[in-house]
Amino acid sequence: MRKSPALPPWRGRTAFLLRAAVRRPFALALGLCLGLSLPACDLGAGDEAGDLLRVTHVADEGLDVAPRSDRERFAEAATHVGLTAYAPDGRIVPGLATSWRVLDDGRTYVFKLREAYWPDDRQILAGDVVAVLRRQVAPGGSSPWRRYLRDIEGAVAVAANRAPARMLRVDDPRPDTVTIELSQQNPNLLAILAQPSLAIIRSRDNPPPPSGAYVARYEDGELRALTPNPDYYGRDERDELETLLLEPETETEAAIAAFEADATDLVLGGSTGGLFRVRTDELAPALRLAESWGIYGYLARTAAPSPLADPRVRQALAMSIDRQTIIGGVFALSGMQPAFGPLPPTLPAAYAGAVPDWAVWTQADRIAEARRLLAEAGYGPETPLRIDAALPRGEAHRRLLAAIADQWAPLGIRVRGFRRSAAGHRQAIEDGEFDLAAVERISPVPVADYFLRPFRCEVRLGGFCDPDADALMSEADAALDLGTRIEKARRAARVLADDAPLIPVFSPVHWILVRPGITGVEANVPGMHPPRYLDDGR
Repeated sequence: MRKSPALPPWRGRTAFLLRAAVRRPFALALGLCLGLSLPACDLGAGDEAGDLLRVTHVADEGLDVAPRSDRERFAEAATHVGLTAYAPDGRIVPGLATSWRVLDDGRTYVFKLREAYWPDDRQILAGDVVAVLRRQVAPGGSSPWRRYLRDIEGAVAVAANRAPARMLRVDDPRPDTVTIELSQQNPNLLAILAQPSLAIIRSRDNPPPPSGAYVARYEDGELRALTPNPDYYGRDERDELETLLLEPETETEAAIAAFEADATDLVLGGSTGGLFRVRTDELAPALRLAESWGIYGYLARTAAPSPLADPRVRQALAMSIDRQTIIGGVFALSGMQPAFGPLPPTLPAAYAGAVPDWAVWTQADRIAEARRLLAEAGYGPETPLRIDAALPRGEAHRRLLAAIADQWAPLGIRVRGFRRSAAGHRQAIEDGEFDLAAVERISPVPVADYFLRPFRCEVRLGGFCDPDADALMSEADAALDLGTRIEKARRAARVLADDAPLIPVFSPVHWILVRPGITGVEANVPGMHPPRYLDDGR
C-alpha cells in the first residue's frame, strides 16, 4: 500500500496542481503566475529567479518532412512516464517497468512494474499500460511511433481496423506485470517504448494527470514551466528536482545569443544549422557534441520541368561531391561521417552496402563519370546546368551549399540558393519550388524505415516514385522475420541510392550548450535529454 494518506476526492486535482509550488522559495510565486495566469507576473524578475533552471530548445528549421517540437517532446518526457526511459547518456533504463525479461528468442517481453500512483492516489497498473498501447495501435492512435509497434502480434490487423484492439497481444496477467508478444524480433522495442508519445497517459481526463517527475504549468494557455511532481514514484531518489522554466522554441542564432547573454542555462536540440556559431573559444566549455542516427542532404525535384527530373543529372550531382573534403574543410568535425545513400552510415552494420557502386570509386573516376552523364543529358561548361536550391536561414546551410557549388562549378553546374524561414522552407518543398532543397532527418531510434518511408510512392516527396523501391519497402513491412526485413530494406535503400531522389552528404551531429556546473545532461546519439536528471549544481 502507498505510504502517504489518500486525498479526499474533491482535493485530488487541486492538490496535484498546487503541492508542487511549495518546494522552493520562488516556486510559490511561479505557481501563482502560471496557475492563475496573472499578467503582472514576471517569471524572470526578482532575486530568487536563479532558483529556476532555464531551458531553451532550438526551433525546427523546416528541414524534415513534418514539423517537430523538441520542446513538446521534452515536456512529454517530463510529465508522463513510459514503460522504459532514457538515461542522460542515451541508454535505455527502467521507467514504469523496474525490469524486463526477454523470452522466446526475442519474441516475448515480460515487464515488472513498480509501485506508482496518479495524483488522485489511484495506482498505475498493468491495465493502464495495456490500454495505452491498444489505443495507440488502433486507428486514430496519435503517436508518430505507432507504426513501429506493428511487430506486436495482432498489431497489423488492429491498425487496419480488421480486428478489435483486444486482439493486440499486450496483456496484464497480474496488476504489476505486462507481457508483449511479437510476431518477430524487434531489437528496437525498448527504445520505441521509451518515446514520450507512447507514455502511459490516462486519457479519460483532460488534461491527463501527470505520472512523470514534473507537473506542467501554463500561462495564458501556453506551457511555461515544469515544477516537481510530489506524486512521482522517484521523488525520494534525489534531494530535490529542479524547477524548469521552458523558454519558447527559438531560432538557432537567437538561442545561442541567449546563452551567451546568460539569458538561458541550457540550449537543446541543435544540429547542422548552428555548427559554425557554437564552435567558438568562448562557448567551448559549454559545448557538447554527439553523432546521430540522421542524414543531411538535398532533396531533388524529380518532376518536370526541373532538370533533376533526369536521373542522369541526379546521379552526376550525387557522385561528384567530395564528401571528405566538405566535412574536413567546412566543418572539421571527426564525428561526421560521409553519406552515400538514403540511410545514415551510423545505422547498425546490417544495413551496410546500401550505397551505389560509385561510393568506392576514386574521386577522379567519379568526376569523369559525372561529366559523361551530364554530357548525355545535354549539359557541360558550354551549356551550363542551372539549379535553384532552397535553404533554411542558418549560416551553416549557406556555407555548405557554397562549398558544394564550388566543386560542381567545373562541371558546368551553376547554383542559386534561396534562404527562407522554417515555415517558408517547408512550404517551398511542399509546393515544389526548388530543384534541390536542403533536408535533414534525425531519428532517436536506429530504424531504417524512418528514412525510407518519405520516398514511398504514396508520399511522392519531391514528386518521386520508384515502383521497385516501393515494392521492396512493402515486402520489408510484411516480412515475418527480422533478417528478411533488414535485407528488403537494404535493397530498397540501394535502389533509392542509384535513383538519387536524395543527394546525401553526411550524417549530422547533435549539439547542446550546458552552463558549467549543470549535471544530468549529455549529448547523445538518440538526442534525448530526460528532464528528471537535471541538477543546476547550486
